[in-house]
Amino acid sequence: MEAAVVSAAAARRGAGKNMSALLSNEEQSRLTRQIAEVERSTAGELVTVVLHKSASYAEFRLGFASMLALLLVCVAHLLWPWVAAMELLGAQALLAVALYWILGRAALLRCITPRAAQEKAVGDRVKQLFIELGVTETRDRSGVLILMSALERRVEILGDRGIHEHLGTEAWQAMVSTITQAARGGAAAEGLSRIIEQLGRQLSARFPACPDDINELPDRILTDDG
Repeated sequence: MEAAVVSAAAARRGAGKNMSALLSNEEQSRLTRQIAEVERSTAGELVTVVLHKSASYAEFRLGFASMLALLLVCVAHLLWPWVAAMELLGAQALLAVALYWILGRAALLRCITPRAAQEKAVGDRVKQLFIELGVTETRDRSGVLILMSALERRVEILGDRGIHEHLGTEAWQAMVSTITQAARGGAAAEGLSRIIEQLGRQLSARFPACPDDINELPDRILTDDG
């Protein structure tokens, strides 16, 4: 597979709390219509995915929950040394479960997960989706995948060989910058819309529509909400 991946942080205040922090249902519908309109003029294919998060980060939740529970139990033992050890062990287990659940909140999970782990998760996820969604299987190798991952506040764009050879890495990076800058101002949909329009022009120039074209990939905004 020959493709290009570029990414950047979308440091929007509040991004990652829920899907509406990035795109509302109305914005998703509007962008879906725009993608369908763009693809009428090209044989290229454009897929956009918006996720709550790119991984569960369960290992970091479990690790922090276990350590915090142990720390709290140790403090409790120092403050109330007469409490039986078995009672403290039971309390530790309950605390660990409660803390694991609490640390699942996006803001906390983002804080306890190393940035490198978040970047890797989003990078791995976009490559996985690129294959799973069939973006590598278009007739002209003209598929483009845009991924926005809310918890990590990251955007990645992956273009297949045909369109990457036409555009090059700098063009992808400029597109990512456009989306992330818009997201910082709370206008992720507007940023996406500009990139969809730009990609439409580029795809139309490189892969104009043909009489036998079929819609190979979904036009709607894909989310992990179903």
